[in-house]
Order: sequence, then C-alpha cells, then structure tokens
Amino acid sequence: MDHILSQFFTAGTAVLAMTVVIVTFFLRRIVETAAPSVKKKADENDPKLTYHTTFARWWNGVILYALPVLTGGLIGLMDVPYLFSVEGLEGGSSRVFFGGVVGWMSSYIYKIVRMALKKKTGVDLNPTPSVVPGADEPSGG
Repeated sequence: MDHILSQFFTAGTAVLAMTVVIVTFFLRRIVETAAPSVKKKADENDPKLTYHTTFARWWNGVILYALPVLTGGLIGLMDVPYLFSVEGLEGGSSRVFFGGVVGWMSSYIYKIVRMALKKKTGVDLNPTPSVVPGADEPSGG
C-alpha cells in the first residue's frame, strides 16, 4: 500500500493527470462541436430552458463527470512503464483502478501543476481567454 501511495507523488502521476485533462478537453470539444445541442443553454436558476435534449442533460450531468475517470482507466489498460513504474501496479486491474483515481483527481492535479508552473515561469496555462482591460466597461460618450 505504501508503494502505491508513493506513486501519487511522482512525475508519472502528473503526466497521467495532464494526459487525462488533455484527452477529456479534446473529447468534449469534439462532441460539442459535432452536436452543439449538448451544450448547456442557460443556468439552472435561469427561467429559460437549461437543456434542449435529454442527452444534453446526461452529457452535462453525468458523462462529463465520468469522462476523466474512464479516460484514466483506459490509459491504465495500456502498460506505460513511465506512468506505472511503482511496485504494486504490475497487474492490469490495479493500473486501471489507479488510472481511474488519478482521472478523478486530474482537474485538481492540473490546477496544482498550473499554479506551480505559473509561479516558477510566469506562464499561465489557463484555457479561458484573457480579458482585455476595459472591454466590459461601458463606453463613455
């Protein structure tokens, strides 16, 4: 158990988490580009219709939460020595379980790596577009 716990504090785990974040990001973009109806249309508190289809409700309420776990588990099926180099992760089921757990925590690990990288290099990996100063202020005139 100590060997598996020590695996959480390796570079391989960070790489696995980053891989899960990237794969999940692209899968989401592909699905939402191919079928724009799955995107959330309004906030839950808004009187407008939040989801236009039942699949959109499932996509936003279940599938998007399960996608990182499934992605991590599927990566666990691939025996990548760099990612699963600790004693105790030799079996396929232990790698799948570990990949699922890292997938579940991938967004948290991504935030930690992003903050550390920003502190060390000054580069922010934030995927949100930058806001132009004064862009949301009403124009005077």
